[in-house]
Amino acid sequence: MPSITDKLRDLGVQVGTSNIKPSKKPARPASLTDTLQGSWEKTSAGDCFVVRKHIPFSDQNNAKDLPLLPQVGVFEFLSAFAGISEIPFDKYIFIDTETTGLSGGAGTYVFLTGAAKFENDGIHFAQFFLQDPENEPCQLAALEEFSANARVVVSYNGKSFDLPRIKNRYLFHGWPAPFQNIYHLDLLHIVRRLWKTQLPTCSLGDVEYHLLDIQRASHDIPGWQVSEKFFEYLQNGDSDPLKGVFYHNEVDVISLVTLLSYITDRLSNPLSDSYRNRLDLIPIGRYLADLSRTDLSIEVLSSALQNKSLPIDLTVLGLKSLATIHKRGKDQELAIPLWEKCASLDDVHSKIELAMYYEHKISDFQEAIHWTLSAQASVKQSPELKSQYKDELEHRLNRLKNKEKIHRQKLG
Repeated sequence: MPSITDKLRDLGVQVGTSNIKPSKKPARPASLTDTLQGSWEKTSAGDCFVVRKHIPFSDQNNAKDLPLLPQVGVFEFLSAFAGISEIPFDKYIFIDTETTGLSGGAGTYVFLTGAAKFENDGIHFAQFFLQDPENEPCQLAALEEFSANARVVVSYNGKSFDLPRIKNRYLFHGWPAPFQNIYHLDLLHIVRRLWKTQLPTCSLGDVEYHLLDIQRASHDIPGWQVSEKFFEYLQNGDSDPLKGVFYHNEVDVISLVTLLSYITDRLSNPLSDSYRNRLDLIPIGRYLADLSRTDLSIEVLSSALQNKSLPIDLTVLGLKSLATIHKRGKDQELAIPLWEKCASLDDVHSKIELAMYYEHKISDFQEAIHWTLSAQASVKQSPELKSQYKDELEHRLNRLKNKEKIHRQKLG
C-alpha cells in the first residue's frame, strides 16, 4: 500500500529538502555609480549624485558622440549684445533641465539639471541628479554651488520652461532661487528671429540637424521618454535606462555652446563663403540693425538683395528694412527708390511711407494723394489689410485733399 509520501510525490509535491535546487538570486539593479561615470559629492545639504566632465576645445576625441565645441575666440561678437559686453566668458553658464512633467506646479520635479561653463581650455560640464525626491535639497545645493559665480545664463526656451521650474523648486524649500538677477540669453528667441521660416520647427533637435550638422548617437532617447525612464528608475532602482537620459541632457547642454558659437560667428561673418544657406541674410541684416551694427547691416542687406532668386516676400522685407535704416539715419532720399520698388510689388506699407514722405518732406500733395489712392487699391484686395488700414487711409486721403485745396488757393 503506497504511503502518503508516495501519493504526494505522485501529485508532484516536493517532499523533504534533499532534492531542492537553490533558487537563482534576482539580478542586482545597476547602481548609479555602476552605470554612469559619476560620484556622490558632499554639499551643504547632504550628498548628491553628480556626473562631471572636462571637455577640451582642442581634443575632440574626448567629446565622442557630442557636438564639436568652438574656439573661445568666436564669442568676441557677443559684445554686440547689450548688457553683457563686459562680462568675461568664464561667468557664463549653460543650463538645460529634465523634469517629471511639463506643468510648472509644485508636483513637478527637476530630476536632472545639466550645466556647463568655460574653464581653462574647455568646458566644465556637470549633471546634478535627483535620485530620490527626499534628496532634493542636496541637488539644489550642488547646482547653487556650481553656478555661484555666473553672471550670464544661456538656455533654449529657458525663460518659459527651465528657469521657472528651477525657481519653483528652490521656493518650495524656502530658498532664494539662482539666476534671478543675472543676464539671461535665451537662444530660442534669436533662432526664431533668424531662421524661423527656414526650419521645420524651432525645436533644438531641428536646429541641431539643419543648422549645426549634429546627429545624435543611437543611444539617445526622445524627449517624451525622458520622464518615463526616471519613473522606471524610482520603481526598480535600476539606473541602466538612465544612460540615454543623461546622454540626451548632455547633448542638449553642449549644443547650447555650439549654437551660441554658430550664432555669433554667423552675425560677425555674415557674408562668409563657408555658409551654404544665403536665405538667412535678410533676417541677419535686420537683426544686425537692431544691434546698432548699421554699416554691416546695410552691407548684408544689399548683398542679399543682389540674389535674383530671392523669394518675393524676402525681397520686400529686405528692401523695407534697408529703407528703414536710411530713414532712421536721416538719409531718407536713399529710401525712396527702395519704397518705390516695394510699391511696384504691391506692398501697402511702402506706399504709405511714400505718401508720408511727399506730404511731410516735399509738400507735394498730389503725389501723396497718388500713393494714398494706390494703397487703398491694394487694401481692397485683402480683408485683413482692409481692417488694418481702411480708416487710416481714408483719414489720410481727406487730410491730403484739404491740404491740396488750401495749397491751390494760396497759389491763386
